[in-house]
Amino acid sequence: MNRKDFLKNCVCGVCTCAIASAFTPAVHATAEAKPTEDWRPQFIKQRYAKLLEILSRKMDEKTLDDALRQLGAYCASTLPLIDRHKGDVDGYIREFKKLANEDITYDREKGVITITGPERGDCYCPLVDRRSTPKVVCNCSLGWQEYTYETLLGRNVRVELTESVVRGGKRCTFVVHIGDAA
Repeated sequence: MNRKDFLKNCVCGVCTCAIASAFTPAVHATAEAKPTEDWRPQFIKQRYAKLLEILSRKMDEKTLDDALRQLGAYCASTLPLIDRHKGDVDGYIREFKKLANEDITYDREKGVITITGPERGDCYCPLVDRRSTPKVVCNCSLGWQEYTYETLLGRNVRVELTESVVRGGKRCTFVVHIGDAA
């Protein structure tokens, strides 16, 4: 290597080191400012919101609705409380009210169960960020409620969402119409 090439390589090396060191303090400062903060939950929320946005563009409304309801049903099916109270909707309501801090009323005469969640700043689902997730995500919750009450009652139900945090409400409220009322 001649002297000219050597100097060129040194200059390139110095410039590269200078540029890298200019950015390094910012990276380290950010990492040091929040050493225990886990970036993954926000990453997951962003990716889930993007996935739903993409699916909303590529799928017809009915197909997407069905897929999200199936996802909600799957989620509900993993809750042992539902199996434990199959056929005992009153026992489920008593226990779930305590666990989830929800107000649940059952009007047997009308065949209607109303579930009113507490006021909250974001969706109960840890995958959802109310500011960025498409509103269609609430269809997942409809599937959750349908599965839950059809399993508990052994009857068909129709679930209506009357208020949702993701859709601008202060809480989530569902009305479950049972059997003939469905």
